[in-house]
Amino acid sequence: MTFENPNAFLLLLILPLLWWWQNRKRKENAIPYSAVSLFEGVQKTWRQRILFLPPLLLFSSLALIVCALAKPTTEVINERQDRQGIAIEILIDVSSSMSFSIKYGDKELPRMEVAKKVVEEFILGDGDKLSGRPDDLLGIITFARYPDTICPMTLGHNAVAHMVRELKTNERMNEDGTAFADAIALAAARLADMENNPENDIASKVIILLTDGENNSGKYLPLEAARIAQSLGIKVYAISIDSEPKNEITRLADGSLSGPPEMSANAKLLERIAKMTGGIYKAAWSYDSLQAVYNQINDLEKTKMKAVNYTDTKSAFAGFAIAALVLLSLFFFMQSTILRISP
Repeated sequence: MTFENPNAFLLLLILPLLWWWQNRKRKENAIPYSAVSLFEGVQKTWRQRILFLPPLLLFSSLALIVCALAKPTTEVINERQDRQGIAIEILIDVSSSMSFSIKYGDKELPRMEVAKKVVEEFILGDGDKLSGRPDDLLGIITFARYPDTICPMTLGHNAVAHMVRELKTNERMNEDGTAFADAIALAAARLADMENNPENDIASKVIILLTDGENNSGKYLPLEAARIAQSLGIKVYAISIDSEPKNEITRLADGSLSGPPEMSANAKLLERIAKMTGGIYKAAWSYDSLQAVYNQINDLEKTKMKAVNYTDTKSAFAGFAIAALVLLSLFFFMQSTILRISP
């Protein structure tokens, strides 16, 4: 406890003088008696035994009033965790090829359904491998021949997850295709706009691209879009849905050995885009491998946390004032009733 006006304690010096003056006045006004020896052996009454209480109550209450005038305050040091989230644009391929099958446990499901499930788990968490992104701004952009902003950047993650659940593959032939370069450029522009909002305290800006095809539509070339993201300090994490890689070495009919196939041109392009912007490239061929990729991204992009210590100050004046009032009330009650004396 601290006191904002400690000079008030100088008033406590008056209390001994007041006590001395009070005793002196009482002696001056006392009735003289010739021989007090006549009262030797007389037992004191219970009132006489507690005659010390009124002056004790009075001077205690005055001391408490002085303490209240000193403006007492209590201080509590607290710690607050400030979180600096990440702005993430999630890009999802909705071209017709996303209706092809992919492994989901012991069965197969359309790529789109598996992708939707993993992205929803990435957003909200699955209670196991994926913890969710509760502190991050998230947005959804889909693309086939053209990119579309399905959900703007928001902290309303339940709404974002609902938008993901409603996604469907493109069914219009004139809009089919794959324009992930345009989607990257659009996502970079959306993230760049956030710099103009002073309320956004963002640790980093990230694009997560999920596609199963080559860029064959749109205005931008893939490396052009990557340079835009790179110039804005935006990382691109690229994920391609592909066939399961074969790691074993096989012997061909002519007797030669064949090892694992080299990366496709599209995979090399996506890897280059990721490296240019500081991200990573991964391929997925099943629900488990796709979940593992998002889990790796989840681990790489951590929300920044900063501990801030601050002090809460609360006035303690009321406690001293109430205690003084209670003691004064007892003093006047006893002086006026059971301990009324003269003088």
